[in-house]
Amino acid sequence: MKHLIIISAAVAALIAGSASAAQTPDVTAPAPAASSAKADLSLTFKVAKFQKGALMIAIFDSEAAYMNSGQPVRVLKLDVTSDTLTAVIPGLAPGRYGIKLFHDLNGDGKLGMNMFGIPTEPVAFSNNAKINMRAPNWAEAGFDVPASGAAQTIDID
Repeated sequence: MKHLIIISAAVAALIAGSASAAQTPDVTAPAPAASSAKADLSLTFKVAKFQKGALMIAIFDSEAAYMNSGQPVRVLKLDVTSDTLTAVIPGLAPGRYGIKLFHDLNGDGKLGMNMFGIPTEPVAFSNNAKINMRAPNWAEAGFDVPASGAAQTIDID
């Protein structure tokens, strides 16, 4: 696992609105209260091209939050130091989730966009859902996290 940092609410809002030393993350956001069961989500990110910058990651627990730039349940920043990064997100309530992320190549904490609103930095989504004239919707990017836990591998760049 690579070094993991919880990012600020301001950066989380940017991720949510986008087209958007080994350790377990110190995730301070509370898990949804629907169930007392907790699950771990194992994440692997395959970084194909750019071995610099950071991955800015937002995890959503509802279609409304995912589709409407709502509040993510967890936000992470992973410094890119190799072509494979991993993290374990503990304590999620079993349910359906979706992930949006971008590769912050220039370190400004913002998703770079051209004058037409098209990202100039790499973006990716859970299930490796593809961009097809629009960002992937909840049906394409959503995945289940059962009480036994789940894993996602996401390719970026």
